[in-house]
Amino acid sequence: MLGELVAGGAEGLVLIQDCVACEGRTLLKSFVEASARRGESVYVFSFEVPEEEFKAGFSAEVTSRIRFHDAFQDPLGWAEEPRGFTLGDFSASELVARLTPGSPGPATVVLDSLSWLLLRLPFAGVCQVLPQLPRRAKAAGLKIAQLVTLVHGDLHHLGQLEALHALARVMVALELAPWNVCQGDEAPRVAVTLHRKKGGKVLRKKERFTLLPGFLLKHLGEVPRDGVSEGGRPEDGKASPTADPAANLTFNLRLSEAERRAKESVPLPYQFSDEKKSSLLQTPTSQGKIYYEPDAADDIDEEDPDDDLDV
Repeated sequence: MLGELVAGGAEGLVLIQDCVACEGRTLLKSFVEASARRGESVYVFSFEVPEEEFKAGFSAEVTSRIRFHDAFQDPLGWAEEPRGFTLGDFSASELVARLTPGSPGPATVVLDSLSWLLLRLPFAGVCQVLPQLPRRAKAAGLKIAQLVTLVHGDLHHLGQLEALHALARVMVALELAPWNVCQGDEAPRVAVTLHRKKGGKVLRKKERFTLLPGFLLKHLGEVPRDGVSEGGRPEDGKASPTADPAANLTFNLRLSEAERRAKESVPLPYQFSDEKKSSLLQTPTSQGKIYYEPDAADDIDEEDPDDDLDV
C-alpha cells in the first residue's frame, strides 16, 4: 500500500512519523521524487536542512521542478532577507502567497519538518494551518494534491501525536526492521501505514520496504500479524511450525479410540427414556405420577430394600 500512496494514491495531508532509530527524510524525498516525475510542481518549505542538503540525491529533472523556500538560513528574520521564509510567515495566507507564482496544475507542498514548527509555535495554531492551506489554495486557483509533512515522534508527547494523526489522511510511522544489520538509506525498514479514504474506509498495513538510489521505493512485502522474531527474518518459502498446546504436558489430553467409543456410549443426563417422553406428551390428569429410573449401580431388592445400607 505504501508504494501505491507514494506513486500518487495519497491525497490530502500525509504525515510521516520517524524516530531516532529510523529517520524519515529519505521517505519524504521519495514522495517528492514521485510527485516531480508525475509533472507536479513541488514546493518545499525547509526548516531543518539547507537547500543543498535537501536536493542532494535528486536528478536534474526532479530538481528543476522543486521550488525551494529556505527557512533554515534565517528562521527568525534577523538578516532581513527579502526572499527568506521566517517563522512568523507560517500562516495559510502567507504560504499560499508563496505558491501562486508557480505554474498551474496539481502541486505537492512539503513541510520539513513539522516538529521544528511545533516546538516554536502554539500547537493549536499549527494544527489550524494544516487544513486551512488546501482551502486557501483552492480559492486562489491552485490545487494542492498532497501536503507531505515530517514529524519526529520522539520530540512530542502522545496527545499531540494523536491529534496530528486525526488530521492526517495518510499516516506513516517508521521503524527499523528487526533483522536489519546494515545502515544507510538502503537499510530495510518497517512502515505502519494508515490510510483514511474519502468514503470513510480505513486501511492499515505493516510493510517492509527499502529505498534505492534516487529515493525510489522498493516494496519488500507485508509483515505478518504475529510479527517477526528478533533473531532474524524467516526464510522465504518456509512457514514457521505451529505450536502444539498438548505437547510436553504431564497429563494426556487426547483419547484413544476405545476411550472415545466408551465416552460416546454413555447416555447424557438430559436424555429421557421412552416412557418418560410419552408421559410428558400426554394430557395432564389430576393424579400425579412418580417415575424412578434406577442407575446401573443401584441394588434393588424387593424383599429387603435396605440391604444396600451399611447398618
